[in-house]
Amino acid sequence: MRTPVLAVCLLALVTGVAGAQEGEQETARPPRARPAAAARPAAPSAHAEEDRALLRQLADAQRSLGEQVQQLKDVLEALRADMASQKDEGAATEQEVKALRDEVKGLYVESSGVKQQIDSLKDDIGGVNSNVSGFRTYSGFFIAVMILLLAVIFVLTIRR
Repeated sequence: MRTPVLAVCLLALVTGVAGAQEGEQETARPPRARPAAAARPAAPSAHAEEDRALLRQLADAQRSLGEQVQQLKDVLEALRADMASQKDEGAATEQEVKALRDEVKGLYVESSGVKQQIDSLKDDIGGVNSNVSGFRTYSGFFIAVMILLLAVIFVLTIRR
């Protein structure tokens, strides 16, 4: 990018130095017999046209460089905005992950509590089962005694 600009500047410098040297040489030379009206006006106007063309080229190069710099600034600003949005998204994702981790910890603690409750209920159910077995045994004896008493009452009632 800088090489074309430097080349144009160097060309302008060389042209300017060459024009200055020609002007010095013409003043140092003795005047010749030549038509002053024909040669003199043509040389400065050609040199001035070259300078103007060179200046136009420099101005065009400077404008295009300015546009390129502006485009680069716009691209950099867009990149900064993208980086900021990516940073915000990363922070939001990190917060979500942290919240999910906390939720998982809570669920783990809760499931551990539920497991302990289940284990204690198993023990209670085992105790109830043993009590029910004992109750069946006692109720069986009670029913047998009741049936026996009814039989005794029936037999005593019939004998009389």
